[in-house]
Amino acid sequence: MIFYLFRRWFSLHHKPAMRVGTALFVAIFLNLLFGAAFYLAESAQQPGLGFWDSVWWSMVTMTTVGYGDFYPKTFVGRFLVAYPCLVIGIGLIGYALGVIAESMLEGFNQRNKGKATMRFEDHLVICQCPSVSRVVQLVAQFRAAHEAPEYPAVVVTARLDERPIEFRENSIHFVKGVPTSEETLTRAGVGRAAAVIVLAHDPRDEGSDAESFTAGTLVKLIEGDGERKISLVIELADRKNQRMMERVGASGIVPLEGITDKLLMQEVFNPGLRAIFEELVTYKKGCEFYIVSHQLTGWKLRDLQVAALDHPRGVQIVGAIRNLVTIMNPEKHFCIKQTDQLVVLAECRTDFDAFQLTHLAQNLQPQTA
Repeated sequence: MIFYLFRRWFSLHHKPAMRVGTALFVAIFLNLLFGAAFYLAESAQQPGLGFWDSVWWSMVTMTTVGYGDFYPKTFVGRFLVAYPCLVIGIGLIGYALGVIAESMLEGFNQRNKGKATMRFEDHLVICQCPSVSRVVQLVAQFRAAHEAPEYPAVVVTARLDERPIEFRENSIHFVKGVPTSEETLTRAGVGRAAAVIVLAHDPRDEGSDAESFTAGTLVKLIEGDGERKISLVIELADRKNQRMMERVGASGIVPLEGITDKLLMQEVFNPGLRAIFEELVTYKKGCEFYIVSHQLTGWKLRDLQVAALDHPRGVQIVGAIRNLVTIMNPEKHFCIKQTDQLVVLAECRTDFDAFQLTHLAQNLQPQTA
């Protein structure tokens, strides 16, 4: 009857955390109950017996260890305490341990099947999985940029039925479902994410941009409900939908169409240029481009470029963004405004910060004359 009620409880409270918590509570409760009963029954016959000695006896008896350092000497202690402890305690402890093991296995299966809820903070979420290898490369680049090999990453897709071996090897987690569902994005922890990348479901399908638009809109709505700023980047399958995608308010929109063609043509006239572009956009080695804010209002860009040459850090200011227009290699008289953003080539973003502090400390007034 007791085992039936115990099983019935766990069948009704099927959440792993509830089941494990209940199992541990029952085990500790029985341990203390039989320990207290043993103390009351045996303390008169065993003067040196303490309460925690009785609890110790209860635990070694329930787990079938049986050290023999304490044992019952009275009729009550043997048949009304020890006997129930052996029969009931061993069975319930064994069942509780089985429930814990089963819950742990169930939790693993839930994560493996993409049904678990992610509890990460400041993680990367990638919506859609065009290919496993591409997702692995994206995560590797993101981790390299943060210099954190174990940076948590979660992939949201309905294409996968279980977590691929490549994901497990690279500590990439998986949530099964469509990113156009708020429930799915919530399970992926989008509201606590540092960045969300929405990939095109299928670059050859005109409906991919519509799905990306919906997913991006949901991300921005979730961002609006919280207090965290989420960096949202959307991959655009068709350039004609760029204006539509800009309405989402994403941090960046990257079109698939045209970039490859332009790179191919550059390679025709300048063989080897591809390797240079690849090095500039790869975080694992060398320098990268950064778009940065500044405190250099009024300075001529040329003067800053000359000053950067003498700085210990490898920094170069190669352009600026003014009124959403990118200006690479500006004219020599180009003067920086407060609303401009600078395009910097450096090994890391902090190199520019160090250059800016040094330059401002050595030059109090901009040389705009």
